[in-house]
Amino acid sequence: MTPVSSSHPTNPRLALIAIAAVFAILNLDITTVNVALVTLGKDLHADLEDLQWGLNSYMLAFAALIVAAGRVADVFGRRRCLLAGAIVFAMASLLCGIAPTLSVLVIGRVIQGAGGALMLPAGMAIISSVYSAEERAVALGTLVGIAGVAQSIEPLIAVILVVALRAIQDSRDENASHRIDIAGVVVLGTALTSFLVGLDLVQGSDRNPPLALGLIVLSLALLVVFVIIERRTTNAIVDGKLLQVPAFFCSCVASCFLGFVFFLFLFMVAVYLQEEFGYSAFTAGIGLVPFSLVLAVTGVMSGRLTSRFQMPTLLIVACASMALGLAILSFVPVSYGYSGMVIPFILIAAGAGPGFTLLNTVGLTAVSPERSGQATGMIYMFRFGGGAIGVAAASELHGAFFQRHLAFRLSETTLSFAQQKLLEQPGATERIGNIDAGLITSQVELVRQAFHESFAAAFTGTLRLSLIWPIAIAILVAITLRSKKAKTGHI
Repeated sequence: MTPVSSSHPTNPRLALIAIAAVFAILNLDITTVNVALVTLGKDLHADLEDLQWGLNSYMLAFAALIVAAGRVADVFGRRRCLLAGAIVFAMASLLCGIAPTLSVLVIGRVIQGAGGALMLPAGMAIISSVYSAEERAVALGTLVGIAGVAQSIEPLIAVILVVALRAIQDSRDENASHRIDIAGVVVLGTALTSFLVGLDLVQGSDRNPPLALGLIVLSLALLVVFVIIERRTTNAIVDGKLLQVPAFFCSCVASCFLGFVFFLFLFMVAVYLQEEFGYSAFTAGIGLVPFSLVLAVTGVMSGRLTSRFQMPTLLIVACASMALGLAILSFVPVSYGYSGMVIPFILIAAGAGPGFTLLNTVGLTAVSPERSGQATGMIYMFRFGGGAIGVAAASELHGAFFQRHLAFRLSETTLSFAQQKLLEQPGATERIGNIDAGLITSQVELVRQAFHESFAAAFTGTLRLSLIWPIAIAILVAITLRSKKAKTGHI
């Protein structure tokens, strides 16, 4: 890794603050959109299945572009890409803020994803370049912690970023190819989009099973084409040699699984707090503060614990905590209210925080600093690709469970198509009273009760199915990271 000419060397502590500010911006953006989905649904007259694109369009762009962005950072300079990404992200945020329709919002979110993809691998590469392998785990853990706390001081983030960037010396990989794998980016992005659109058409108001099947088959075919392209190009966005390193392979695949279950959880909980408990978007955001704080604290702690405990042990414990939290949350009765959700929130956060930190450390420790930009991009491509699929799966599974339970509970009550559609839209709890045309008072109350019971049943059913992913991560870690080759492999 070659530093670009500068009068000042990089200050590690200020660099850490700057990159933490980047993480805070990206984390806050995802959290804000999650809790705002119900309000957006009311304002833009969209149902939950459509609104998931407000989140997924961002993650799709992020996943498809981040590896190429890592290569761009390696070639043209990490600090330069960090600044360019921040500018793009800020402009896209303005577009999202004034979006009059869901389509404009989705376009803004795609541009935001592109800006985030420019910032993150550049920032992680900077951290990898200024901290030694022994210090990197602590630095990455601290990064997660600072970012989590910084979400509560958003107005100061821009100031911190501008001041801290003055202490970062630009650097690049002089041996990196200047060619970008455009074909790989396009094919991968098309494959992911096709798959998610196919899932969206499996059920719901725009249900079209034949087209859904065709799009899912197309996405699988495109993934095969993507693999062929990556094997034949010398500047692949997904480097097969990196994936041959067991520790890095484990980091990528486990990040995909963790992204799937983490973003599924955030999406489901944000909607549940508003639909089931009647919280506003602001109140739902406040309700997630304990989760964010524990995520931050445990992220810092896990980085420091790597000097005392083996990495596989820490990751397996984190997976166990997350699985236990999801299991408990899926059995908490609605009558317990928000207070019954706090302990499961803490357990899930205590698993996710260390999980993200430790998987980053595992992956970046397995590669040389010169490859850190591309390596970071690959890890986050898997993470956000898994997250996008997780959000889509959450929407589809919840919708399927909800409709099945609602049909059973309302089997003796006749509702028109328009009335049924109303129950499926965000904010339905505020509009249930509008379906009383032709119904007596007792029937209206029956519909209200059926809605809440069905929504709760759909929430718990989706959470229980998601338990498989932290268990899968633990098994993968136990098999992969405990091997002798995983401990010695490095590229």
